[in-house]
Amino acid sequence: MLPLVGPLWAVDFWSTPVQSSPFRALAHYRSLPTIVSWRRLLVAAAARASYAMVPLGTMSAITASTGSVALGGLATGVVSLSTAIASPFIGRWSDYSGQRRMLLIVTPLSALALASLLTAALMGWSDWRLWAACLFVGVTSLPIGSLTRARWVSHSLTPRLLATAFSYESMVDELMFVFGPVLVGLTAVVFPAAPLALAAGLVTVAGGLFAYHAPRTLVEPQAAGVDSRPSIARVLWAIAPAIIAMMAIGTLFGATQAGLTAKATALGVPGQAGVVYGAMGIGSAIMAILVVVISERVTPAMRVALPAFFAAGAMWLAGHFDSLLPVAGVLFVAGLNVGVMMVTSFTNAEKLAPAGGLAVAMTAMPAAITVGVSAGSIAGGFAASHTGPQAAFLVSAGACVIAALSALPLARRTR
Repeated sequence: MLPLVGPLWAVDFWSTPVQSSPFRALAHYRSLPTIVSWRRLLVAAAARASYAMVPLGTMSAITASTGSVALGGLATGVVSLSTAIASPFIGRWSDYSGQRRMLLIVTPLSALALASLLTAALMGWSDWRLWAACLFVGVTSLPIGSLTRARWVSHSLTPRLLATAFSYESMVDELMFVFGPVLVGLTAVVFPAAPLALAAGLVTVAGGLFAYHAPRTLVEPQAAGVDSRPSIARVLWAIAPAIIAMMAIGTLFGATQAGLTAKATALGVPGQAGVVYGAMGIGSAIMAILVVVISERVTPAMRVALPAFFAAGAMWLAGHFDSLLPVAGVLFVAGLNVGVMMVTSFTNAEKLAPAGGLAVAMTAMPAAITVGVSAGSIAGGFAASHTGPQAAFLVSAGACVIAALSALPLARRTR
């Protein structure tokens, strides 16, 4: 299965000059703590962990308190979709007033929102109070990873160092994506709503420190001397290829979750679906940190299109196995390709964003993933329930093809 990622590695090792060796590229990671300090890197990771717990924490808490899986899923959907809608507006606020002012206002509100959702779960509410709390949580959820990426850009790093920083951030995103649900599982043993309590505590402490260390203003290198900010619509149109790629990645995630759940249930081991799914997250995290070893001769469009096609093949193959062990191996290889796509998409968004629209661009990317996950879960669930698990994996493969096609306008724009 290693040939699925072969071309990207081959281009690097056979065409990259000696002075740009993989070992020297990896050495760039040692420069990151000297720029922002280890303490701030750890604070940003901890602040991100709280929001990684919210979707599954909401599902488990509301399902347990109301006795309805449907209500738990609906509550999670309200939180996720309201987060996706609010993220670009939070980015625009940050563009205008600076991160510190915005964070010092929104972070306490976010902790309060999680406390209100915790109260709704403890009280067993299923009326308008529950939906108001879910909406409150969604619109105050902070895109920590996107805000951190915007901070890296403001440091005016070299292209290689900026790519290294983005690779690091994507690796942290993936680790939180994998271990956030693990934290939910560990804390839910205490009581079903405990994950929400822990998330509120992390937002208060780690989120508060993240806000305190935020710069008052962010000066974008390409925005020097720019007096006006582009509209949100203009920013979204400018980074449309990157948004399409991220929505496709989200669709891949959602459909794969549905396919794995159906396959594990059919095999009589529904509890193993999450563990197998984690293999893709681990593969993505590993490759996110190794993206810097890929030769700069591999264009941004190729870094999206080639991994997308290989991931499509992996997802098609995953649907044909009757055991979860080989599926985990294939998903791990698919994750290696997804890691390249995610890092490249964030980098493309930064390059395509018009002057003055960086924060909107960075916050729109995770919002695109959220929308994609919702679409993939619906399409994959429908396909799996009517045709079987293999159909859900075909939805995942189709999403990869769409991601590959998004490289066509990207190639024209970057050229």
